[in-house]
Amino acid sequence: MIRVRIPLMAGMLATALASCAPGASSTKLAGPPAAAPQSGAARLADALASADAAVQAGNDSALARPLAMIRGMGARPLDDATAATTAQWEARLPDQAPPLRGRALGPGYRHGMFGAGGDVRIEQTFLSGQKASIALSSPDAVELRLQVVDGTSQSVCQHTASRPICEWVPVFTQRHLIHVINPAKRKARFYLVVE
Repeated sequence: MIRVRIPLMAGMLATALASCAPGASSTKLAGPPAAAPQSGAARLADALASADAAVQAGNDSALARPLAMIRGMGARPLDDATAATTAQWEARLPDQAPPLRGRALGPGYRHGMFGAGGDVRIEQTFLSGQKASIALSSPDAVELRLQVVDGTSQSVCQHTASRPICEWVPVFTQRHLIHVINPAKRKARFYLVVE
């Protein structure tokens, strides 16, 4: 009996190993690879840019969905000018939804515009051990630079893209400097989301 099992097991092992060799055929799953999940801050930045684009195009029906997403995420403006812009957007649509009740603290956002080479700096406190996420979006598709520095002047992240995102888990609760720079040679509108 032992003599029969050894050749059988050796054959099965050889077959299994051969399928791992380079150039061996393998079964592939159909469909494109799954995209990485988008952070809440990135989804909010995209919704803000979509709302802005709908307003610029005068398309109030296209404004409804991004505004519903912004409301649903419980986001709040970080400054008075952005609050006024959001209120103008809301005024363009009839009140169709009941008031939302959610988290007391949700993502915050800021809208702005700066000229070529312009920059904006804001400070924000992030809590130790809780994921921090900052997303930036430009409806003008201008590449912007996002820099984040912690309270000890150490760089947390730096990205240049049309939709840069910084995500990390702070070791200590402390204030961080968020620096947004427009390296382009033209003016740019932006939405900064802090979560």
